[in-house]
Amino acid sequence: MQELLFCMAGIFLVLRIFSAFYTLCNFCFAGEEGIPDQAIDEKIMESSIEVLEREMDEMEISYRNKTLALQRIQVADALRNKLMDEDEDSKFIRDTTKHIIMLSTAILQSEQQSRELEEKLNEVKRSRIALKRAGECKLAQIRDIKRKRKAELENMKVGEILEKVHGDLQKKIKITTIVQNVFQVVKPHAPLIKFPDRKSTPKPKMQDPLQSRVPPLHASSAQISAGGGPPSHQHISFSGRTQGTPDTVELVRTLPQKYRRKPLSSEEMEYIQRGGPE
Repeated sequence: MQELLFCMAGIFLVLRIFSAFYTLCNFCFAGEEGIPDQAIDEKIMESSIEVLEREMDEMEISYRNKTLALQRIQVADALRNKLMDEDEDSKFIRDTTKHIIMLSTAILQSEQQSRELEEKLNEVKRSRIALKRAGECKLAQIRDIKRKRKAELENMKVGEILEKVHGDLQKKIKITTIVQNVFQVVKPHAPLIKFPDRKSTPKPKMQDPLQSRVPPLHASSAQISAGGGPPSHQHISFSGRTQGTPDTVELVRTLPQKYRRKPLSSEEMEYIQRGGPE
């Protein structure tokens, strides 16, 4: 059977080649008769040769495919005839066929599982791409916000910035002044008291007025009893005080302003009553 098919294919191929060659010869003769002085075009010859080679390749491929199909048919027919016999070979063939079917089923199941895993992997990739795009969008928004803030700061006038800084500085200075006035330590200042000159004013004698009121220490007890007891100290007065000593109240009034304690303002009083900052 194979030899018959091979012979038929060979005969068909030879006939095709002969017909192509015959057509080419007729074309050449027609060209020579029409234009005797013109040579045969080489391009036409090359194209015809390529066409013939292509046809030969197609014939070989078709012959091989038909041969394989014939062999498969022959093998299937032989197996069918062998299975009709009840022997060990037929049993082995059945077992082999069952094993092949089982392997084919396992292959199909594995392919289905691989498809499912590929689908899950594709879903994960899609979700990852979506998250990546969302992250890029958020980063773009953050960059836009930063750019807008930078533009606002650049567009802001220098005077407004200085005014704002000056206001903050004044508030801080005010708070610092209040705290310093409340918690400052007042250093004592010695008043500038002008004492009298000892050279121009003689030192007063304090013993003369006291001796007239205090009895002498060597007086007798009889004299003391006759006089009705010891003299009272209520009549003793320091009238001999120096007249040139200034009064303290007058000195305080005449003190310079830098030596006086500053009166507390209403803000300081509120700060003290409040017990500190808010």
